[in-house]
Amino acid sequence: MNYTFKKLKLSDAERLWLNEIMKANFSPINAKSMKIRLWDKLPADFNPKEINWRLIHDNRLTLIGMWHVDPSSPIFSHISKTIEVTRDLIMKNPEIKEVTAKEISELVGITEREAEIALILVCDLPGFFGGWSRKDGYGCQQATFSHDDSAYDRFLRFENLEREMEELFAGRNPRRNGRKKALLKGQSMVTSETFWKQPSSKDIWSDIFEDFEVTKHTFGKNINFVTDDYKRKAIFRDIEQAYILAKNGFSKPAVILAGSVIEELLRLYLEAKNVKAPNNTFDEYIKTCEQKGFLKGAISRLSDSVRHFRNLVHLEKETSTRHKISKATAMSAVASIFIISNDFRKN
Repeated sequence: MNYTFKKLKLSDAERLWLNEIMKANFSPINAKSMKIRLWDKLPADFNPKEINWRLIHDNRLTLIGMWHVDPSSPIFSHISKTIEVTRDLIMKNPEIKEVTAKEISELVGITEREAEIALILVCDLPGFFGGWSRKDGYGCQQATFSHDDSAYDRFLRFENLEREMEELFAGRNPRRNGRKKALLKGQSMVTSETFWKQPSSKDIWSDIFEDFEVTKHTFGKNINFVTDDYKRKAIFRDIEQAYILAKNGFSKPAVILAGSVIEELLRLYLEAKNVKAPNNTFDEYIKTCEQKGFLKGAISRLSDSVRHFRNLVHLEKETSTRHKISKATAMSAVASIFIISNDFRKN
């Protein structure tokens, strides 16, 4: 199947895990049992819950996950035909409320089990169905349309599956939709019933991977010189919050927080190298690394956005609009954390 959306990078362990799920052919699996069975082939710290949400849902592959494992699977043709015959049913009977796997099986010319799998994967596509029912395992025996007319429109506008998959890939994590709506409501009026809740660490790192192609696991390995457990947790926390701030346009605090993370990482790195900077300042840590020949590539690429840190930590230095920090600069500041962390591992 052709595609234009970005392909996610998978580790060997993640690819092995997805392949094992694929072999189950949408039968229920026990993640604990599967992990034990694959124990000698997986890293000791492997956590299937950290696999990108686009690929796996409720211990089964999503449409995007199936494409990453086997893009030549006939299921993609089954899904396209399922949408097309459902559209024909809508055209013939605009009052239709539901479709069944049995109907799809007969109209497409596939087994009823194949139709159940096709329907559940169509349900993964936003807007096509409003609900579904099943008995055992994974699969959809009956899919119902939503109460408004939007689902009908989705079927009528259908052009090809590739386009739908592109939209699915570009979408946000559906588990965060409720939080996003609450934030939008909160912009106009905050009541006792309207709160914004920070996304989970897993969701944040999923988005970080999307923007910077860095996983939490990889970053953790890059800063293995930070041995204090509390300090490591604090660094992960501040990176997550700096990313959220930058992503949502709070550029100045994002740059300050990203700069403070890099400052502390440089301090701890020099400490691990038994090197003491003349003064405990961000600039001195950078100069010391330059003088000792540490982190040559990363230090030279430290963006101006992070160097703004020294000028922005004190409010009295912000004297005009020329000190305004853009969202792009804030995102660059967060990126600088990962740039320099790559060189930690090389040195």
